[in-house]
Amino acid sequence: MSELPSEIRLELKSQLDSRSIKAVKVWLRDHDVADIGEILATLPVDECLRLFRLIPRSRRAEVFTYLPFERQEALLEGLPEIALTPIINDMPPDDRTRLLEALPFEIRQKLLLRLSPEERKIAWQLLSYPEGSVGRLMTPEFVTLSALMKVSEVLEMMRWDRSIPDDQLNYLFVTDRDGKYIGDVGLVTLVTADPPSKCIGEVMSPAKLMLNVNDEQSAAVDSFRKYDRSYFPVVDDDSNLLGIVTADDVFDVAEEEATVVVQQFGGQQSLEDSYFQTPLITLFRKRAGWLAMLFLGGTITAGVLRHYEAYTVSMAWLVFFLPLVVASGGNTGSQAASLVIRGLSVREMETRDWSKVLFREIAVGLGLGLVLGSLGYARAVLWDLDPVVGVVVALSLVCVVSVGAIVGSMLPFFFKSLNLDPAVISSPLLAQTVDIVGALIFYNVAYAIISNWSASFFGGS
Repeated sequence: MSELPSEIRLELKSQLDSRSIKAVKVWLRDHDVADIGEILATLPVDECLRLFRLIPRSRRAEVFTYLPFERQEALLEGLPEIALTPIINDMPPDDRTRLLEALPFEIRQKLLLRLSPEERKIAWQLLSYPEGSVGRLMTPEFVTLSALMKVSEVLEMMRWDRSIPDDQLNYLFVTDRDGKYIGDVGLVTLVTADPPSKCIGEVMSPAKLMLNVNDEQSAAVDSFRKYDRSYFPVVDDDSNLLGIVTADDVFDVAEEEATVVVQQFGGQQSLEDSYFQTPLITLFRKRAGWLAMLFLGGTITAGVLRHYEAYTVSMAWLVFFLPLVVASGGNTGSQAASLVIRGLSVREMETRDWSKVLFREIAVGLGLGLVLGSLGYARAVLWDLDPVVGVVVALSLVCVVSVGAIVGSMLPFFFKSLNLDPAVISSPLLAQTVDIVGALIFYNVAYAIISNWSASFFGGS
């Protein structure tokens, strides 16, 4: 989300400082609801409640939908029932569904009782679909047309039927007598149709792209990304038109998915709430498990170092270069893993593409290893160490970086093939694997080169 321009904040602050309620109400009436929602989200709860009451009633539901869940929950607790009931009834069905499914069961039931019979029926219908499905994401409010209607009839209906909200006129769907989806028609097509006496069936676009009500929401994200559309009709297994999903709803899902991936790739379980709304004990619990596993994995690395303790004593320079070599492999592996996880997430690649990725990463890993190996050799020479040390560092970097690229790119494919989330496991396991393998490669390369090429080096500096 882009940061709210400072002049808008200063303008509101000026109105509040003037202590003119009328001026504040005018400001809240004239400014964009998204800007108002962003400001309310940053204010203390008590100030947010006072300011929210000054918003014109006709705009409250719209502003409410722009607030984060934590602030919505605070307003549900702080607003009187007489102010809250119209807001819940006026909310778009899809936004209201997201709010209801996130609330505790008792609070959800109380809010459902405040809905009008018609809105309550819609709310129950959407909540009856599986959690995480397209059915929970759609809105059941849309305009349907008959293929036999004349274009002129539709234009007249749009002009004079004020019961149809303006935003629903952007998406006009054509159904048959049984309510099955057979196509859609755009407003531009209707206006430019010549002659206006043509039937809707002659100018509509036949039904091709649609979502099933039971599809996962991630499937909706993929469809919007692939076909670059602003909306998709939603149908059941019998092609009956049930609702519509718009791009703004999918943006929210995509943002949530991206947040989960980032948190999990960092080696922790994802948070259900925002950072500051998450209890400390929950933060501890979600992070402790992976850290404990990483610590136990680190003991294996420590065991490797202990095994080669004699080498470290006779070749003290190993200590200087070990972190550099291991970190280079880990960084390369993280780069490869992030690219593959992203590719799998957006369907840019499938599990069957692992061999293609493997060959590409071997080539890239060798190239990166040669570059970093050259830098490592130069570093050793600049420290006035024996050139053999530079050769050890350079060769180790080539091997470790190549292994890091291979492991980092292949682990996501491996876990994906097991129906596990690659983002959850790849990062922590990658770090431990590359640390252990990197230490083994470095010490063995050092031993092999120095013992065979420069036996007299033992005991030297």
